[in-house]
Amino acid sequence: MQIVGAIHGHSRYSDGRGTVAEIRDSASAAGLDFLILTDHDTLGPLAEVGEGFHRQTLSLFGCEVSPPTNHLLVLGATRCPDRALAPQAYLDDASAQGALTFLAHPHDRGVPLARLPSYQWDAWPIEGYTGIEVWNQLSDWSGHLRGLGSAIRALLRPGEHLHGPEAETLRLWDEVGRSRPVTGIAGIDVHDVQIGRSPFLVHVFRYAYAMRTLLCYVDVADWGQDVERSKSWLFEALAKGSLHFANRELADARGLGFAGVRRDGPPARMGEEVLAGEVVELRLASPERAELSILRDGEPVAKTFGTELSLPAAGPGVYRAELRLRLGRRLLPWAFTNPIYLR
Repeated sequence: MQIVGAIHGHSRYSDGRGTVAEIRDSASAAGLDFLILTDHDTLGPLAEVGEGFHRQTLSLFGCEVSPPTNHLLVLGATRCPDRALAPQAYLDDASAQGALTFLAHPHDRGVPLARLPSYQWDAWPIEGYTGIEVWNQLSDWSGHLRGLGSAIRALLRPGEHLHGPEAETLRLWDEVGRSRPVTGIAGIDVHDVQIGRSPFLVHVFRYAYAMRTLLCYVDVADWGQDVERSKSWLFEALAKGSLHFANRELADARGLGFAGVRRDGPPARMGEEVLAGEVVELRLASPERAELSILRDGEPVAKTFGTELSLPAAGPGVYRAELRLRLGRRLLPWAFTNPIYLR
C-alpha cells in the first residue's frame, strides 16, 4: 500500500517558529500519513513529546546534524551524533545506532540575493549513507532568487518557483547508484521563516502550506495504528527506496507507478536490484497527463506526453523516471521515482 508524508521539518526545539503540536496539526489537516521532524542537533522532541499517531498522522522525530556544511538527516537514532565530529565519523555513529542517514541538500546554493552562505556537502568522499535528499524545497526556492521581482513572484506563488532537483545532485544519485542502491527523498525543510515587520510581515512557507508541497509517496508492506510496527514498515521502505516524491501543490502523485515486468515472478519495484535479463520491460504510469521520461544512468532513453510510457529493457543500468506537468507554456518539475537497478 502507498502512504504519503513529509520529511525534514524544524520546530521550536531548534530554529523553527512552531511548536510540535502546531506542526502535527498542520500535517493532519493536510491529510498526511506520516511526518518526520528533524530539528538541528537535538532529539529533544523524541524524549519530551514522544512519537505516535496524531489523528491519522504518525509523527516521528529524527535530527539534522548541522555543522556549517555537510548536514546529515538522521532517522531512527536514540542519540543525535555530535556535529563537532568529522562528517564520516558522525555518519558512522548514526549507522552504528541502526539509523537511516540522508545527505541533506548536498548542493545547496545558499541565498545569493541575501548573501547567505551555502550549506552544501563538501566532505567528499563519504561512504555508508542510506540516501540523498535529492529535492529540498527551501534550497530550491531560495537558491533561485535573483532580484526583487523574482522574490515577489516567489513569495506569491512559491510552488511554481521551484526549479526541481539540482543537476549536480541528480548526477550524484545516478553515479552512486551504479555501484549500490541509494534512496532518494524530497524534504520540505520547513521553518516558517518570517521576513520584515508588521504590518509588512511575510511568512516563507508556513507549516500548513509546506505540508502540501514536496512529499514522499512510500510503498509500505502494511500500515495501521500500531506506532512501532508502522514505523518499522515505513523505515524499511525508506531504506529500500520503495518510493517516489513529488510537488503536490501542482498535483497529487498518488497512484504513480514505476516497475519492471519480469519474465517470471512479480514485478521489479523501485529500489530493487535485479538481473537485467530478468526484466523484459519497464513501465511508467501517471495519474496525470505529463511529460514522462525514463532515464538510464541519468540519460533519457524514452519520452512521451501522456499517462503511460514503456521501455523494452535495454541492458544493465540505473533506471528511474521524471515527470513534468504543463502549466501554460511551461513544463514544471513534478515527480521523480526511485531507481530500478538492472545489473
